[in-house]
Amino acid sequence: MKLMENIRGARLGDLKPETMRCLELIGKLRDVKVVERISDDMLFMLTYMAAVSTADIERDRIFDYAGSQKEYEASAYFKQIHNLASKWGYEYSKACKYISRKVTDSYLSKFFGRMANTLSSGEPEKRFLKHEKITREEIYSNEYERGVESLKKWTDGYTALMVSVTLVVTILLVSVMIYNIRNLETIASMTVLLVLFVCGLALFIIYKAAPAEKKVHGLYHKSKEQKRIEALSRVLLPLGAVTLTFLISLETELEILLLIVPLFTLPLGVLAMIDDQKIDERDSCFPAFVKTLGTLAGTTGITISSAMESLDKETVGCLEPVVEKLYVSLSLGLKARLCWEKFIGETGSELINRCSKIFTDAVELGGDPAEIGSIVSASSLVIVLLRMKRKLVSSGFRGLAIILHGVMVGLLIFVLEIITKFSGLIDRMAESHSALQGGMNGMSGMGMSMFNVGESLPFLCKFTFAVVIILTISNTLVVKIVEGGGNYKLFFYGGVMSGISGICMIIIPPIVSNVFSFQI
Repeated sequence: MKLMENIRGARLGDLKPETMRCLELIGKLRDVKVVERISDDMLFMLTYMAAVSTADIERDRIFDYAGSQKEYEASAYFKQIHNLASKWGYEYSKACKYISRKVTDSYLSKFFGRMANTLSSGEPEKRFLKHEKITREEIYSNEYERGVESLKKWTDGYTALMVSVTLVVTILLVSVMIYNIRNLETIASMTVLLVLFVCGLALFIIYKAAPAEKKVHGLYHKSKEQKRIEALSRVLLPLGAVTLTFLISLETELEILLLIVPLFTLPLGVLAMIDDQKIDERDSCFPAFVKTLGTLAGTTGITISSAMESLDKETVGCLEPVVEKLYVSLSLGLKARLCWEKFIGETGSELINRCSKIFTDAVELGGDPAEIGSIVSASSLVIVLLRMKRKLVSSGFRGLAIILHGVMVGLLIFVLEIITKFSGLIDRMAESHSALQGGMNGMSGMGMSMFNVGESLPFLCKFTFAVVIILTISNTLVVKIVEGGGNYKLFFYGGVMSGISGICMIIIPPIVSNVFSFQI
């Protein structure tokens, strides 16, 4: 507290640089933003602290380690608490109380308030953190399940919105045949903006409703599929961009462009889908692996490297190849941290990345491997089970969205082709009638009066194609948002939706020509 008195009595220019930095940190505390993934972060942060506390280390070291985990947004608050206690002379209970008043997130504010009361009462941090982790698991599960239920309802709403938008566009196209619409270009442009606004709003709502989580890690070491994706993307994406630019400069038809897009995106997308499936399988096997490994090391009193030798590799499922490599590297006497980093990288999973670091850090500090393995296994299992519930919703919506996209695009192209055929038919009827009558009477203006689309056909084609492109992009994004996972999955769904649009634009016109073929 003497430091506080010295600060009050000193001028701003007389303060030491260390004190100034502390003041800046406290001043910036209000600017620390709580992101959408704070719920996910706090689950792993509490898992980390609960695992580390099993080593019975000092209180300041627990907060120091928690504040150094930069991959978690919430770690900034623990760093502030540690700075207040270590540099300003605050007690940890008072520092937690002070931070709880500055945090805008309601959960964090209450959490730090409870921590302040616990620390002041003398309750061991280990017991408090373990209880908070269990509580956080229940809260996170409840929030995630509510998000999945909300996502399910909004996907139904998205389907209804897309059907309604398609009907609006279809009605406008049919109205052009029946009525002499003035300012057609203005109305069509406003309709395109309406479609764009509705799709954008629907995507935003679904993005907010979908549970936020990070599935693929961003480390240097990556899985085989991720390495192949990066290697292919350096070739296919620039080549695809150059090819499309060249074809656009030659005024190539849109359907050809839409069919060329999958040639450059689907190879990347297929690898991304394979990688996503393997990550799911590895994540589902990890809880049992880490719990078994911790139990072997804890009950027999041996190191993790020795426990790897006793571990039955066949029981770890799809993790067997990477676990075998981890065991070999550890048995060769290489640095354990580098071996685990290689193991984490080859799995490609952010869940395994976080949980493995928690497990290894806590064991290195001297914690009980059996208890740490149980703590980490419980948290990772919660995430795995919740993802399964989300997959039930996303898998059904994915099939519906792909089918619905084909139906919507096919309907628009079908109506446009009918308009084109009937317009040409009426024009030929008018020309035939005028040739028989020897003048432009009666039927001569029929093609432009009853079916007033002769001059508007090029614009109607551009209008329809613009709507098709918007629907293609929107349906690509919505499936990715609902499923979650890595961003490379956009290449798969983008290629599929683009290919469906191109196929519809190629096969539907001949069908319409065969169905509506008239002899005049």
